[in-house]
Amino acid sequence: MRLADLIAGHDLTIAGDGSVEITGLSYDSRTSQAGDLFFALARDHAQKLKHLDEALNRGARAMVVSGGGWDPRGSAVVVKCERPRRLMGVAASRFYREPSQRLDLVGVTGTSGKTTSAYLLASIFEAAGAPAGVIGTIGALLGYRKIYNGLTTPECVDFEAALVRMLEAGVKRVAAEISSIGLAEGRVDALNFRACLFTNLGRDHLDYHGTMENYFAAKLRLFTELLASSSRADPVAIARGDDPSGKRVLEAVRCRKVSFGLDKSCDVHPLDSSFSVNGTSATIGACGQKIKINSPLLGEIYLLNILGAVAVSVALGIDGDAVEEGVRRCPGAPGRLEPVPGKAGVTILVDYAHKPDALSSVLATLRAFGPRRIICVFGCGGDRDRGKRPIMGGVAARLSDIQILTSDNPRSEDPLKIIAEVEAGLRAAGLDRIDTGELGAKPGYIVEPDRRAAIALAITASRAGDIVMIAGKGHEDYQLIGSRKLHFDDREVAREVIARF
Repeated sequence: MRLADLIAGHDLTIAGDGSVEITGLSYDSRTSQAGDLFFALARDHAQKLKHLDEALNRGARAMVVSGGGWDPRGSAVVVKCERPRRLMGVAASRFYREPSQRLDLVGVTGTSGKTTSAYLLASIFEAAGAPAGVIGTIGALLGYRKIYNGLTTPECVDFEAALVRMLEAGVKRVAAEISSIGLAEGRVDALNFRACLFTNLGRDHLDYHGTMENYFAAKLRLFTELLASSSRADPVAIARGDDPSGKRVLEAVRCRKVSFGLDKSCDVHPLDSSFSVNGTSATIGACGQKIKINSPLLGEIYLLNILGAVAVSVALGIDGDAVEEGVRRCPGAPGRLEPVPGKAGVTILVDYAHKPDALSSVLATLRAFGPRRIICVFGCGGDRDRGKRPIMGGVAARLSDIQILTSDNPRSEDPLKIIAEVEAGLRAAGLDRIDTGELGAKPGYIVEPDRRAAIALAITASRAGDIVMIAGKGHEDYQLIGSRKLHFDDREVAREVIARF
């Protein structure tokens, strides 16, 4: 496409030939190709100059840049723009011929439950008779094939490109996780959503947003700005109607809305339900329909994810039989209460819970099954919200019987300092630190910074009737220590330990 057509309608300064032909878009100078329109997104001025030079050396034909201080060489066209990322969204949508106009794009946001909800939706969509796509924490997936791996909510160029590939594969509906940071940065501003789902609100990303209100406001944009401006016919908002944050979402939107929740006042709610370590069964009242659910997913927290997915599906007109079948055959997302079988009488689960609300919900769910003991292996990541660390310790102290505090992804921080900050919450809850040899003999928590050793300790100490909860990393198959990304998968380690018995 011509450069002028890609960026038309915006107040910009163009130095050079606006009719130049653009054959690709890029924002990472390492992957720029000849003929690209390159968007310089770096905030640091020196980094920005370096990226511009690299993209130019790789053959980029035009550059979008904010500020000054860079003199292009040769025939490169320069577009001056104060918000390059926002312009990138518009250009990407036009370059890829607006794929979100040609399929049903469902945005899923909230603190917890986004990935599971997206997987449930994709399973229901496929049960309704057409291939479905998922975009989120696990990657961009076409069936079981990963076509993108990166940010939970990709940069707009990657997002639009993934949608095009899905369209080419016959996909009719896509469930996409929309993160608060992705919303704040405008990565999805040019997309046209058919429906949006709000799961819940808990503490997360305060290192980025600063306050809970800012965090909520970022998520609310998906409904009040992006869904409201969607060019799709009859856009619909779905949120939990018996939750304060969900109510705020429903009150703020002006399009069609559907509520879900445990309360019978919600449009979609359980008429009855039962839970066991084998799964969840329920009869759901859904806008006048009765839908019977049998799911391998465990507990009330996953019933809420199911209710949200059912609400979206009913709002989109999907047949109840397809909803029932889609929920039945969805095993859930990787690393979300994922069982690791092998030790007789012991339930071993791996979960991504790395936020206070998520850990609290997971442990409360497991407590409802009446285990002999809950042994919780957990930690906190580095270079993230430090304020949640003692809260995580308090949650583990309150809802588990044995706490084994370990390292997560320390990144650039000292793992022992992170552990000390989490430990403050355990101590504040009245627990004492004990030695490994005292495990099970007296109350208290254990500190084992080596995550592999911590998992081994938990499984070795478990007895019939116990639940071992390995929390924090879920699907991740790596550990971030300093500048290194080391292979580490909680599920693999658990299986290795079990193999010794």
